[in-house]
Amino acid sequence: MRETEAILLLGAGGYCKSCLDLLSVLSNYNVAGIVNKKDSTVTEVLGVKVVGTDSDLELLISQYKNVLIAVGQIKSPKLRIKLFENAKRLGAIFPVLVSPNSQISQTARIDEGTICFHQTIINASASVGRNCIINNKSLVEHDAEIGSHCHISTGSLINGGVVIEDGCFIGSGAILHQGVRVGKNSVIGAGKILKTDIPPNTIVR
Repeated sequence: MRETEAILLLGAGGYCKSCLDLLSVLSNYNVAGIVNKKDSTVTEVLGVKVVGTDSDLELLISQYKNVLIAVGQIKSPKLRIKLFENAKRLGAIFPVLVSPNSQISQTARIDEGTICFHQTIINASASVGRNCIINNKSLVEHDAEIGSHCHISTGSLINGGVVIEDGCFIGSGAILHQGVRVGKNSVIGAGKILKTDIPPNTIVR
């Protein structure tokens, strides 16, 4: 039987629940605890205890190297980036976590810290950068490129050859037509259909 590895979660909000749910079906990790911000009154999430705050992070990472950013991303990736870079500086390791109900092509590439939730599909020669959220029932088609620190929301359809630059948010049920480019730090609203390129820092409501 394979030995499990401990993992720390950074963040104790609603998105943390989704992360814990996925980890509960992964046999190779056990949750060491949750690290939360100093001013929070949350002491546990789904029965998993908060074991420290940001000020304890260096000590905790020295004990538990594996880390997952458990803070969600809607409009801005800034907090997720800050947490990722700080933990990285302290020596954290960011495993790729993939639901057993997902389908990932053998020719796809997924970078450190990215989490793929239930029933996601990442197809041939697609690539996903660091610290991304690929949420439930989303599709990343062949040759698509997703940058780092992006959130591809539930039910999104990212068609072949699409390029999504760093720091973008793609809303639930959005459809990106083949070959379009989304500039960095852009937000595509839920249910939107994108047929043309958009420049960086664009909000499509």
